[in-house]
Amino acid sequence: MSPQLCPEYALIDKPYPFFAFEMQMLTMKIRCITAILFAVWLWTPGKVFGQYEGPKSVDKFYTVKEIRIGAAQLDRGDALVRVRGFIISQINEETYQFKDATGVIMVEIDPRDLPKRTFNDKTELILVGEVDYDLLEGTEINVEHIYFVE
Repeated sequence: MSPQLCPEYALIDKPYPFFAFEMQMLTMKIRCITAILFAVWLWTPGKVFGQYEGPKSVDKFYTVKEIRIGAAQLDRGDALVRVRGFIISQINEETYQFKDATGVIMVEIDPRDLPKRTFNDKTELILVGEVDYDLLEGTEINVEHIYFVE
């Protein structure tokens, strides 16, 4: 058909009717690829940036005796300690007695940090927390995580 027979197509100033649709599809593809690349970048920070992989203070299990001897130094450094043993009694809402083979120490556990699973004085646990050293009140561990020994 010539432009004389269909004058409405002759006056269209857009190059091709489907060009706008093709441009929208191309824009959507570019946005999807960008979103996927951004998501991959967010989920792989360890592979993009270097991280420390050497020994950590939490890698070592401390004994109650070691914590009592080095309490002042551990408190100053705000280091996390890991102990393995048993919670033998509850003193008040947040304070418990913890026992291992070398002695007994007080631990403070926020009720929100208690595990959902029940435990008793015969359940072996791993506690991770910070040492709190006070000359008047003694040494205690502020527990952040509790793990069951399986």
